[in-house]
Amino acid sequence: MRYLLITVALMLAPGALFAADFNAGMAAYERQDYTTAAREFSALAETGDQYAQYLLGRLYEKGNGVVQDYVQAHKWYNLAASRGSSHAAQARDALAKQMPSGQTSKAQLLASSWKPGAVAATAATPLAAQSATFREVSAAIQKGLNDLGYDAGTPDGVMGGKTRAAIRDYQTDRGIPVDGQPSQALLDHLTAAPRTAGVDAKAPAPAAANAPWRRLLLHDAFQDGDYTNNPVWTVTAGRFAVEAGIGLRTVHELRKPPAESRSEDLPKAILSAILAQATRPSGSGAATEAPDYAEIYADGSITNAFAIQLKLTLLQAATGPLAFGPYQAGDRMSGYRLVYTPNVARGLHLVRLTASGSSVIESVEAKFLLNREYSVRWTRDQRGEMTVSLDGKEVIRVSDRSLADPFTGFTLVNRGGDYALQEIAVYGVD
Repeated sequence: MRYLLITVALMLAPGALFAADFNAGMAAYERQDYTTAAREFSALAETGDQYAQYLLGRLYEKGNGVVQDYVQAHKWYNLAASRGSSHAAQARDALAKQMPSGQTSKAQLLASSWKPGAVAATAATPLAAQSATFREVSAAIQKGLNDLGYDAGTPDGVMGGKTRAAIRDYQTDRGIPVDGQPSQALLDHLTAAPRTAGVDAKAPAPAAANAPWRRLLLHDAFQDGDYTNNPVWTVTAGRFAVEAGIGLRTVHELRKPPAESRSEDLPKAILSAILAQATRPSGSGAATEAPDYAEIYADGSITNAFAIQLKLTLLQAATGPLAFGPYQAGDRMSGYRLVYTPNVARGLHLVRLTASGSSVIESVEAKFLLNREYSVRWTRDQRGEMTVSLDGKEVIRVSDRSLADPFTGFTLVNRGGDYALQEIAVYGVD
């Protein structure tokens, strides 16, 4: 029915001219022979036919008969809209909301530089090659899914129900938009994936082949320019923003400088800084002044054994601690934290927070230099054995079995500094 409505809408459009090729394309579209429809519409679209351009945009957006490509879809919608198609303008604007700004800019550039050509110049070899590419891409996707343990059927390039179900399962597991459609972006995602099921292609690998942490629980590289979606991060205090080329940036200036502490008082000072989060409003009570920290967190189930990998940069000289780690309670006051404290000899601390008490488990020497990206890897196995590595060098190895329950999220607290979190991945066990 929806195909009939599209046909009627186009026929009623003022000044509509239907060549035989367009009729053939519409007939193929209505019987869901998208390869033929793409061939007919593509040839006409290149001549400047706005109706063919609009429908070709729909094929590219859905990945029907062609490799799904939002950039091409936006381009054809844009060209059709410039020729008076209100349907294309609406489709273009809706699609743009799903595209990163870089893709939108590329599509606009392609549209602005496009020039109409003759049907004969585009109707033969390029379209045949495009059809072959679609089949090849689909077959490669099927093989990639099979290699990762998803049953996509025989890698023959034919998109059946089994293949689409495997694509949807893969997209769901990786936290990427779920549409069940083959696309070049999906193939790129699969190609980059380690050959082990349960690992996101865009996330760092979970280390050695025998590592117990195989299930990706949380991943964000902030490439979509947004921390409020996929995954959802919540800010409780302070300033956070996603900046191009930097990642998630947090800036916080202490209202008063930290007091000088003797080395034997350092564990107490660190805990005081972390536990100061408790001054935030809770229940019916209210804090008398704004909290002197910045905090962001992401709710989500994290197994008791975990592997956390992140990339972190100090952008300005820090004056207070930076703490991050998994929490267990809704108030985020139970769990583990890695804490970096500037301007002290033993500046990296592994801290345990519980309802009955908190303590520094281990402290080691560490000093973050300005504008240098650090890779942090923090693991905990089923026996409670924990390790922390900086740039591949192990700096902490300790055992702590105090917290036996799963964790309910990940938090980052800035008590005085300017930091950028470029990427984070949290893995768990099956």
